[in-house]
Amino acid sequence: MMRIYDRNRQKQLDQYVEKLFHKRINRREFIRRGTVLGISAVFLADILALHKKAFAAEGPSPEVLEKIKKEGGELFVYNWEEYIHPDTIPNFEKEFGVKVTYDTYPGNEQLLAKLQAGGSRYDIVVPTHNFVPIHVGQGLMAPLNHENIPNLKNITPRFLDTSVDPGNKYTVPYLWGMTGIGHNTKYTKDDPNNDSWALMFESGPKLYSGKLAFTDEREEVIATALAYLGYSVNSHNKDELMEAGELLISIKPHVKAFYPGADETKALITEDIIVGHEWNGEVVKANRKNPDVKWLLPKEGGTAWFDNMAIGKDAPHKFTAEIFINYMLRPDVSASNSDEGGYATPNRVAIEKYVPAEIAQNPGIYPTDKELARLEFLAVLPDEILPIYDDIWIRLLAA
Repeated sequence: MMRIYDRNRQKQLDQYVEKLFHKRINRREFIRRGTVLGISAVFLADILALHKKAFAAEGPSPEVLEKIKKEGGELFVYNWEEYIHPDTIPNFEKEFGVKVTYDTYPGNEQLLAKLQAGGSRYDIVVPTHNFVPIHVGQGLMAPLNHENIPNLKNITPRFLDTSVDPGNKYTVPYLWGMTGIGHNTKYTKDDPNNDSWALMFESGPKLYSGKLAFTDEREEVIATALAYLGYSVNSHNKDELMEAGELLISIKPHVKAFYPGADETKALITEDIIVGHEWNGEVVKANRKNPDVKWLLPKEGGTAWFDNMAIGKDAPHKFTAEIFINYMLRPDVSASNSDEGGYATPNRVAIEKYVPAEIAQNPGIYPTDKELARLEFLAVLPDEILPIYDDIWIRLLAA
């Protein structure tokens, strides 16, 4: 083996090796960069041999490829908007010889409606945890064969075997996040309420009328008012819920829109809105384009959630779908999807080995223990509460 005595060259080569093994550069680019550094071809070849050996073990077996081929070599994925790294699907297609059709939706209600209407062509769907029991209860999901998903072991235990899917019979965690406030500090930096839901409910009508926004997720919207009023976001008390509904209706004239999906991200970037009820990853993405946009987890608390990969009950490519889920649980793939989406990965190996320190230490993506204590994971709504939510939501949208 060649020895490198120049520390700067050694450090640069180490960085190239890391990029190679994390699939951020290809083998040809690795050779080019190594040659520019003056590294011998023999030494570079030794590294590439180790790389090939490492990934040969990870790649699909002939048996897997044959089963995929027998299923038709296709996969239909239905996922949230802007929620995956752009290289993820092309890399899967290339490695497994699969043609992927990738469609997106803006919210849980749209996904549920699509599947209820017979969206059986989709192999992979990605519902949020509190919607999983609804999908299961209505027979919209197929049980998983865990033998085809060995990378499930990479998931942090707190996201496994939860009450919404005991034993992960139907689902596998994908990404997780929080819902709080995205606000433009150019306008809100001197606001005394810029640590609270009062930024929306008190300052909003007075200072930011017409520049307020909510997502269009019913449970999440009602949760904001419950948190501001000092109640649990999972309150089942009719009086508390009705009080929250009246509060929302009172500020409706000052609200620009209830945004679906990623539309609110764009409005934050362009400053069409100043204060918005928003998912943390969307605020992270908005901040990349407009640094004045910041994430706020209000002092009263917010909601937490995790999205899950699942297989539709009539999926035509069930085996291929399980192979895709296992691929998505590879640490490097999980880290890339997390970085692109601005959301946290539940993949502990990805966090340990692949997620950059500046992301892993960003409380807007990975909340501290103190912040985590202020978050409540949304619970599944019991049947007797649903009419109250329906009533609030209909009156709010009509106001």
